[in-house]
Amino acid sequence: MGETNMQFDRREVLRTTAGGAAVLIGLGSVGGASAQDSISVTAVWTDDEEADFLAVVDHVEEETGLEISYEPRDTETLLTSTLMDYEAGVATADVVVLPTEGRVRRDGAAGHLEPLGDLWNEDEYSTDHDTVAVDGEVYAAPFGMDLKPGFWYRPSFFDEHDLEEPDDYDAFLELLAEIDGIEDVEAPLASGNGDGWPLSDVTEAFILRQDDGHQLQRDLIEGDAEFTDERVVTAFEELQELHLEGYFSELRDFGIQYEFFWANETPLYFMGSWTPAFGAIEDPEDLDYFMLPGTEAMVSSINWFTVPAYTESTDAAREAVESIISPDGQQVWTERGGFVPSSLEVSEDAYELDIMRDLTEQADEVELVPDLDDALGDPFQAEFWSQLLGLWAEPDRDVQPIVESLDGVLQDTVGE
Repeated sequence: MGETNMQFDRREVLRTTAGGAAVLIGLGSVGGASAQDSISVTAVWTDDEEADFLAVVDHVEEETGLEISYEPRDTETLLTSTLMDYEAGVATADVVVLPTEGRVRRDGAAGHLEPLGDLWNEDEYSTDHDTVAVDGEVYAAPFGMDLKPGFWYRPSFFDEHDLEEPDDYDAFLELLAEIDGIEDVEAPLASGNGDGWPLSDVTEAFILRQDDGHQLQRDLIEGDAEFTDERVVTAFEELQELHLEGYFSELRDFGIQYEFFWANETPLYFMGSWTPAFGAIEDPEDLDYFMLPGTEAMVSSINWFTVPAYTESTDAAREAVESIISPDGQQVWTERGGFVPSSLEVSEDAYELDIMRDLTEQADEVELVPDLDDALGDPFQAEFWSQLLGLWAEPDRDVQPIVESLDGVLQDTVGE
């Protein structure tokens, strides 16, 4: 499309994007806090990200006088347990963070969520009310924004081996071959796993590098394109070729994979803007990234704060959410690194790392698109992850049945 190379200001570009993944349930449901000044929050942040979020919690507790407890959940639990709790009329927590706007809309339409549109002015954030609205009611508030720019690498490793960022796909293939020949390298490309979602991120990059890839991604989400589109098939075939060359590493938990990445055993890792803040990254100044050659778009997803309709602490939960998503609340995590605020009022001076500032500047210059599987949600998301795990396990399998199966689930998901 002709608009591909146009540049927009940050707000115009970011407002077109939406959020990321799902929610939880079952395990240890709290059913809502009984005291109005004590609430619980649950999300998928663990380890270093948990520490960063708890710094935000400390700020909010000081500002509001609330007592806030936090319980992290893994992605699978987040995606399945909450729905079970909600169907039983139980609030898994007083505040639930959903990285999937599709799930927010479904939960809102089902009456599981409290409206939160009055807590944020869409002119002051990088997304719109419509993203999480049903019949005019807005059921979530935006927090951090995850950008998924491309392959992270260590400049020190590139300097040591006289490597350069590729400027086209052929140069990318040549780079992989060079890295593959370096002693102590397991494989050029890290394969991160967390139920399948990091694999989905790199797969989406290959979809985006096809002709009009950014529009293709939007059309898939809206149901205006089929997953059997020849461009999607090409994306899967390109991934398959890299597998057959042995360029992808062993599949590991995405957090553990950072350790292999930092040790230069898997020197290229397609990951998101949270990368500089991970504990395995010993020196964030020794980080850079490049977009997959051919892509003119970047995936962005937002972490959405929701309040279940079944909590007994609605007012306190709303007060906490309003404070967390405020510019001051988001700035706390921004200053700690690895965080891109959805609030447009957080100063760029809050970024202490040049790489984070550079990343947000590049995001202003490219198309931003929603995360494919996060925007669609289940059943497509679960099937997408399952099929990718299968491809990583058996990379020589025919890709046509994969895309045909995914297309059937895509149509069912869009139909729902």
